[in-house]
Amino acid sequence: MLRVLTYNIHGWRDESGDAPANMAALARIIQASGADVVALNEVFHPMAMPGDGRAALDELSRLLGMSYAFGVALMPQFAFAPLASYGNALLSRLPILAHAGHHLTPVEGHEQRGLLEARLLLDDGRTTLSVYVTHLDHRSEAARLQQLAAVFQWTVRDRVRPHLLLGDFNALTTDDFQNDQPALDRVLADEKLRNLAESSMDVTARLKRRGYVDAAASQPAGDRPQPTYPAHDPLARIDYIWTSTPLAPCIRRCGRWQTDETATASDHLPVLAELEI
Repeated sequence: MLRVLTYNIHGWRDESGDAPANMAALARIIQASGADVVALNEVFHPMAMPGDGRAALDELSRLLGMSYAFGVALMPQFAFAPLASYGNALLSRLPILAHAGHHLTPVEGHEQRGLLEARLLLDDGRTTLSVYVTHLDHRSEAARLQQLAAVFQWTVRDRVRPHLLLGDFNALTTDDFQNDQPALDRVLADEKLRNLAESSMDVTARLKRRGYVDAAASQPAGDRPQPTYPAHDPLARIDYIWTSTPLAPCIRRCGRWQTDETATASDHLPVLAELEI
């Protein structure tokens, strides 16, 4: 059984954004999930831990006993991380055979986004699995669609092979609001989420048309996918684990992962899937 986690860690900051994340807490959250593969969004690297010269990603990797890959999206020059790149990362118990970071199509007026691609060696020592990690624009569905088109330019190489596409897509899906107007009203009432609820929700629809399967939505009837943002009072599901069509039969369960620390460790909740491969 392969356990896969996707987690937006809010730039190594806590849920409020006012304080550094507790590195030990992040490690405990991930370790408790039993994840073999972990996709991370909003990663600054190399970013030194407060009062410590070690890079945060290096330290998290050490605490978990996992190797990692990092893909640069941009150099934002934030005051709290002046020398760090910003992008996506992957932690893995499995050997990382190769990895590459790709820039997605620039969209004028919007933050540069990226895609991390990694090839992992499964436990049988023969089979490989491609894993893609991305983080799409938070303000515009049109920008997200342009970025998604760029994602497809890379993932098309694995179109007939099992692979995973993970991350914070900043996109809603109509499936989550069918016959649940109160849930949609709560999203519309949140200033940060209103633009997502008022958009066409084309990103998730386009992923499905491409043959990707929303692992959380593939659960038995009655196991409705749970919202992942904001962590302290989740209203919307914007973090996803997508499997390619050949991998979909392997999904055994998928849902958000919570411990007594996830409400404050980041502004997103992680999502965990179990795949029988």
